[in-house]
Amino acid sequence: MGSDEPDGPVIDEQALGSLRESEARYRSLIHHLPCALILVDSRAMLAIFDALRGAGVSDIGPHLDDHPDLPHHSRAIVRVTDANRSAVELFAAESAERLIGPVDYVFAASPDSAKRVITAHFEGRRNHSEVMKLRTFDGQLRDVQLSVTYPTPPERLDVTLLMFEDVTERLRTEGQLRQLQADYSRAARIATLGELASSIAHEVNQPLSAIAMNAETSLRWLARDEPNLAKVRELIARVAESAHHASEIVQRIRGMAAPRPPESVVLDLNRVVEEALLFVCHDVESRGILLTVRFDIGLPKVLGDRVQLQQVIVNLLINGLQAQAGKGVGEGRIALATAKNPDGTVRFSIRDDGPGIAEENLDRVFDGFFTTKMDGMGIGLAVCQSIIVAHRGTISAANDPEGGALFEFTLPAAPGA
Repeated sequence: MGSDEPDGPVIDEQALGSLRESEARYRSLIHHLPCALILVDSRAMLAIFDALRGAGVSDIGPHLDDHPDLPHHSRAIVRVTDANRSAVELFAAESAERLIGPVDYVFAASPDSAKRVITAHFEGRRNHSEVMKLRTFDGQLRDVQLSVTYPTPPERLDVTLLMFEDVTERLRTEGQLRQLQADYSRAARIATLGELASSIAHEVNQPLSAIAMNAETSLRWLARDEPNLAKVRELIARVAESAHHASEIVQRIRGMAAPRPPESVVLDLNRVVEEALLFVCHDVESRGILLTVRFDIGLPKVLGDRVQLQQVIVNLLINGLQAQAGKGVGEGRIALATAKNPDGTVRFSIRDDGPGIAEENLDRVFDGFFTTKMDGMGIGLAVCQSIIVAHRGTISAANDPEGGALFEFTLPAAPGA
């Protein structure tokens, strides 16, 4: 008997047409996205991952380090299946077809990035992002922000998305900005040293005077009919000690003035404050200022640049000294303190008993080139703020209820402190 039933499955032409239209819209959207995008088929890695897990590998990172052939093999078997117009432009390719094939060229300049992409895939993460180097087909080396989105069932497992944002110019500009900030900070340090010229000269003169005196005394002992060699040895030891002291002073001043990139090390803030006080001790003593220092001996360590933090403290000390310019010898007061805040951050505070800060200037004291001094440049406090912010801290200025100005800055404690 005949049958009106069709021999094969029924094809809904309307549904098929809608599916094709949807896919065409999707491909058109991908093609015209402003960011560089490539589609990758990474299914070949699934069998490798299963084999590794079966062999007991749970942390693939060390395994990739011990087996460098695996990342190379992975870059050969994982393939780019499609690329949009922006990707063609980024890679300086003639057409999208040039990008189709093994993904190896993507990671040629950043092989370690390939390891991290594999690791994220193995660990089942949904996304991975990092900044990496990319070599274009015309030989340029670009900095790009790579963002990877991995598929998860029931999505199509053959579509891993790699998106690239060219950040070369941004990173170059940020580098130039950091250099300008470093130059600006150094200029402020040199200006600060200029203000401390008399103090520095006095400090250096002390060991030099001691060297001259002990050397002359040694010569007198040697000139006797019976030289006292024991006394000469004692005096020469003092000469050596004074010379070492003078050298330390010069090195400290050179460290403050020399051009150098910032370095981040674990520091004892109490020790940094003690070193900063050495720059101003002569001015404090010669003017008879009562300086009180209260250190929290249980203060957590901080992470920062020693010279830059000294620069902040010295600048705040100089401001405190200048705030009392109209007072007589022995009338000034400055109080320093370090403490641990309840949130775990570390605080430094300095208070003077000068006239304080005019209310209309409280919000402006950290602005660049703002100053109330006739001969001031207005860069000291602005640099202080930029240094503290770069250390992920905060700095503030206020009038103390008991009189005078109060400056405080806080810094995060070093990890594990």
